[in-house]
Amino acid sequence: MKGSIAMRRLALAGLVVLAAVLIAACTPTEPGYKPLLSGIVNKGSETYFHLAQPYPVIDLSEVAASSPGLTGTVVDVSWSQLEPSPGTFDFSTLDADLAAVSDYNSANPGATLGVKLRVWAANDAPEWAKTMDGTPISTDVNNQPATVGQWWKSDYRAAWAGLQTALAQRYDSNPLINEVVVASCASLTDEPMVMAATPDVSSVLLADGWTNAEQQSCLDGALSDYAPWHQTAIYYPFSPFTTLSPSGQRGVDDSVTAEVMQRCASSLSSGGPWCILGNNALDASQSGSFVYDEINSLYASDPSNTAVAFQMNSPATTGACQAVAVAVAEHANSVEFWPKTGQNLGFAGESPATLKSWGNDLLLGTSPTCT
Repeated sequence: MKGSIAMRRLALAGLVVLAAVLIAACTPTEPGYKPLLSGIVNKGSETYFHLAQPYPVIDLSEVAASSPGLTGTVVDVSWSQLEPSPGTFDFSTLDADLAAVSDYNSANPGATLGVKLRVWAANDAPEWAKTMDGTPISTDVNNQPATVGQWWKSDYRAAWAGLQTALAQRYDSNPLINEVVVASCASLTDEPMVMAATPDVSSVLLADGWTNAEQQSCLDGALSDYAPWHQTAIYYPFSPFTTLSPSGQRGVDDSVTAEVMQRCASSLSSGGPWCILGNNALDASQSGSFVYDEINSLYASDPSNTAVAFQMNSPATTGACQAVAVAVAEHANSVEFWPKTGQNLGFAGESPATLKSWGNDLLLGTSPTCT
């Protein structure tokens, strides 16, 4: 009997060691950097972005209802909130956001949250930034009127980089913030490569001096914008690169996408910030897309140092398990799930146990069992 107990204890100890080895193998770490987020992350609400209103202090009540299924949360804040006038910063909302997360963690010591910071530009840039290189460009976001500045020009780019310097000086060492989202060159959403380029907008862009080369230069420069973040990894969401012909016709150039992704993957070894390969359109069918194929290729070249993360394409729960399986196959550490949005339940449509199980699958690199 004693021998049997000893053998079981030895086997259990072996499993614990094996799990630790698997976690170490599947979760990249870098000296001097805070840990990456792992598991299922609350994407946060973007309602205020769509209505062009300031973001409120984060409400974690939905996260609490799904505890301990979620391991992190996005904190949303706009550039206009942070820098209402050039060089004058107001960090009060962001400080209150982090205080709310800290209070939550104190109340839930067994299910604490890390933070992914997402600062919105585009329509959420301050008016002084939108007008610094010329007349703001009129567009729309979710059928709401919007304006954006000339994001590819040097003055605008320098102002955005200055904001990152100020944020990093204040928050880079804050242990709550694990990742910062890259939003340089954003013109429609927070994503650099999702471009506002309807026919009406395209003609204005071309008249104002936008070119495919200028856009590519802006995307490459994003890594320099975020260079002040020395302890916090940056999440770069990739999509197919949009081109415009002289007549305004839209196209796609995957070679540019590949070039910028390669820069992200090699950023740290080149002396830049630690860059996470990301995509904000994860669903059950993405494994064959160009961005996902490129992630697999870059990961295969350097699996121990390549970090990957995703955001779900929508708050619909159909196919969520299969989407997590795609994320595991793409070596992702974390996946942002939407909160309840309209009639779609988002992460609230899954049990906390299921969310926790999927988080463990991501952590260990094991595909979930989907019915």
